[in-house]
Amino acid sequence: MNNISSPVGFSLSAFIEAVRGRPIKTFLICLAGVTLSTMDQALFSYAIPGIMEDFGVGLEVPGRMLSLSFLVAAFTVIVAGVLTDYFGRRRMFIAMLALSALFVGCHALAQTIGWLTLFRILAFAVAAGLYPVTATIVIEVAPARYRGMLSAWLQMSYPIGFAIGALLASGLLAEYGWRITFYPAFLVIPMAFVLGAMLKETDRFKKTAGATPAANAVASDSEAHLETGARRPVHQHLAELLSPQLRSRTLICFAGTICSNMAIAGATYFLPTFLYQDRGVSQADAAGMLVWSWGIAAIGYFIASYVGEFLLTRRDTVILYQWLGAVCFAVTLWFFDTPTLVMLGLGISTMFFFGSESMRMPLVTEIFPTRLRATASASVGSVAVSIASFVTPLIISSVVPHLGWNMTFTIFAVIPLLVAGAIFTRLENFPAGVEVEELSS
Repeated sequence: MNNISSPVGFSLSAFIEAVRGRPIKTFLICLAGVTLSTMDQALFSYAIPGIMEDFGVGLEVPGRMLSLSFLVAAFTVIVAGVLTDYFGRRRMFIAMLALSALFVGCHALAQTIGWLTLFRILAFAVAAGLYPVTATIVIEVAPARYRGMLSAWLQMSYPIGFAIGALLASGLLAEYGWRITFYPAFLVIPMAFVLGAMLKETDRFKKTAGATPAANAVASDSEAHLETGARRPVHQHLAELLSPQLRSRTLICFAGTICSNMAIAGATYFLPTFLYQDRGVSQADAAGMLVWSWGIAAIGYFIASYVGEFLLTRRDTVILYQWLGAVCFAVTLWFFDTPTLVMLGLGISTMFFFGSESMRMPLVTEIFPTRLRATASASVGSVAVSIASFVTPLIISSVVPHLGWNMTFTIFAVIPLLVAGAIFTRLENFPAGVEVEELSS
């Protein structure tokens, strides 16, 4: 891997000065919102063993529920983006956080597997739309020099949300069963409105929403060109992604994203069930162990954001973290048996899993031209993630009864991570810390 270092070093005082005031406040509000939503969604993974016992179903049923949720989310993410551009970031932030929490809370009320499946699909479909909304808000408000770091840190909501969900589940599952674990989601509904009241609409959206035809008429030639490109039919945007100039970037990013997210989707949602069925840990203790594992994973975002911005390139960081994550996960599966070692191994493994994602997402977004950036982000990013997340639960839930958890995770998590890293080595090694126009040219 070629090392093209960032041209500017990190200065803590400069960072604090740049993000103080509205940028850091906006970031913290978005982080809190997505963390609460992720916590809600994580509760389902801890409830899977109880759901299987209560409804008398096999692992393939919750696997199908997860897959259907991701399949529907692949479409709702696009709809959420369009509505956000139309109604505004703040309004959609409130609506999606509140609605997703409502549907998660309704899990506790489902008396049949059909109703539970419906609530699971609706909850995740709405929650998935919150991620691009908050990412857009942070990108539009963050200082340019530290946009990559704040965007990476926003994704800490994933392990933090899973850790909080595990903390709740560990205290409730043993005493009250799986249904009671979903009731805390109802408390998120009023919190959505409190956070929304503190969140200001971004200046960029207000400027766009308030633009008039007269204002557009005096735009510069370059702006007019970009606007014209942005208004082209969707199929023309997609066709340009496969043009000779961009085809390599598009295919590499798409394939690498699918492989890496096979590991992430499979491991994260089935880890509680893996600990319960394979390691003989109770449901409550499994959730308690994962509190610490997810806490360790959250550290990976800080480390990856610094390494990817100031020591290595984003590409090299993605590759390094994917390969290290694969090795650590394999060692944990095959050599760690005691609860402490398993907890530590899973924490380090997921730290690398999510650390690689914190750099992959800005990498995929920034290397495409401005006129195609949103289309590229959705096509080679969100859609690829949804495809991986749709397919993997179906495969894992079907294969585990035949091969066992260790071999299943090795084939469908460890190997895909190794392949993902190999795929990303074929991507140009773009430098960090420069304007996106230089990367996407």
